[in-house]
Amino acid sequence: MEAVALKAERREAGKHSAKKSRKAGKVPGIFYGFGQENVAIEFDAPSLVKFLQQEHTLVTFNLDGKELKALVRDFDKDPVTGQITHVDVMSVRMDRPIDVYVPIVFTGTPIGVKTKGGIFQHDMTEFHIKCLPGNIPLHLEVNVDNIDIGHGIHVRDLKFDNITILNPASESVCTVVIPKALESILAEAQAAPTEPELVGAKAKEEGAAEESKEAAPKAEKTEKK
Repeated sequence: MEAVALKAERREAGKHSAKKSRKAGKVPGIFYGFGQENVAIEFDAPSLVKFLQQEHTLVTFNLDGKELKALVRDFDKDPVTGQITHVDVMSVRMDRPIDVYVPIVFTGTPIGVKTKGGIFQHDMTEFHIKCLPGNIPLHLEVNVDNIDIGHGIHVRDLKFDNITILNPASESVCTVVIPKALESILAEAQAAPTEPELVGAKAKEEGAAEESKEAAPKAEKTEKK
């Protein structure tokens, strides 16, 4: 992923300075990382909003005459207006891996949905990954075409170039489940073969009882003779 250039300036630390930045149409923030002291900065609000809407992650900006690369770690929004009120920016080195969260995009249609009426269910919406800053993707695609009903994809089944997934290997990413209606039908079908055997066994018991009743009077008549 290429870094996008944004304009940033130093500001005084503190709430008063942050309010002043917002009134001037800017977004206050904190720049930190790699053992350096936190630096209070501010970005041009329209440029930052556009950057975040395009789902970019890496930014470059000049500070004290130095070009810096950073990762937008977090930002706050006003609950009423929806405007960005603060941003946290972490310094990165392009030769050192970092861990981030990226969204999952599922592609295709599972065979278990197309041919057997299964229901597709995603169990994860994002991956926790580790990679070099330049390899951070906007998202990771997972193709689901080959998933049959009753099966799924786990983290251990996936591999991406230059990226390590940090989620547990056994964690389920997505599955194709059996609809409840179909599940009931299958359960009844599995139980059906055992019923005739029970009926037959009961019939044999009743038949044996009848034979015993018929045999008893005959035995009595034989004794009288």
